[in-house]
Amino acid sequence: MRKFFSNRWFLLVLRLALGGVFLYAGATKVTNPQAFADSIATFKMLPPQLLNIVALGLPPFEILLGLMLISGWKARAASLALAGLSIVFGLALGQALMRGLVVDCGCFGSGEPSTLKTWASFGRAFLLLAGSLWVFRSASNGLK
Repeated sequence: MRKFFSNRWFLLVLRLALGGVFLYAGATKVTNPQAFADSIATFKMLPPQLLNIVALGLPPFEILLGLMLISGWKARAASLALAGLSIVFGLALGQALMRGLVVDCGCFGSGEPSTLKTWASFGRAFLLLAGSLWVFRSASNGLK
């Protein structure tokens, strides 16, 4: 099984999939930063002064990192940054779940908040973290 996950074709598909997910996520948020700021506000973690800064800054960063992974340029750095974002997303979603908040994660645009969607987003953050760390590990071993 390890041989399969270390195969260069698997790693290419993984890198393209991760890059595509973050590219798409950033693109859906960049078109409506106010809706994304409203989604961030449901987490009740940031002071109001930071909501717009995050809502305006995070989507272009996700797009940049997604493009870096897709192109293979600085894939190791991009995957490490995406792992960091996945950790932050997971922590934000986890604290919302622990506090009993029903949030709209805003990951792929805004939608109706629900506990089920929050749990699904939490699981997705874990999968994105695992994939990002695998790309990072593989890139550090010289694989592309």
